[in-house]
Amino acid sequence: MKVSKARIGVVIGKNGEIKEEIEKKLGVKIDLNSKTGDCEISPIIDSPDYNPLNILTAKKVINAINRGFNPKKAIKLLEETYDLEIFNLLLILGKSDKRIKRMKGRIIGRNGEMRNAIERFAGCFISVHGKTVSIIADYENLQIARKAVSMLLNGMPHHMVLRFLENKYNEKKREQFRKFYKPEF
Repeated sequence: MKVSKARIGVVIGKNGEIKEEIEKKLGVKIDLNSKTGDCEISPIIDSPDYNPLNILTAKKVINAINRGFNPKKAIKLLEETYDLEIFNLLLILGKSDKRIKRMKGRIIGRNGEMRNAIERFAGCFISVHGKTVSIIADYENLQIARKAVSMLLNGMPHHMVLRFLENKYNEKKREQFRKFYKPEF
């Protein structure tokens, strides 16, 4: 896989801390060429944390950091219930830089308000980086965030997307309340 030159330092971290943490938690070896950005992930079979799927998880974490996420947020992908969703705006919107810039602005919103609302109501992390929009969330919240971003990309007004997010958030809270206060006879 390839890591952009601007994000190589972030993947490695201060004194190699981030790279070491990923390697230690997943039982993998990460070979990252700091000149070209080529990244190779191989398993350490002797490691107590060895799992064949850890290579895919490590790729996901590095891909998330490469897509503009803070490493602390990307490390959330080590939990089984979390996943990464990437919207490639070039494929969705075409090659018009003006249109891509406008849609990125719609997703972020004025002073980041829309992005913050999606993150708060859907319980996720969003990164708008380059020509992609990426989401990290658990499976249930990922569906809500994915739908909200899709609504924005399809041109829905912001107030409609906010209403959708608030309704989903309220449904989740009601369901949690029912589970917590369900009487037992």
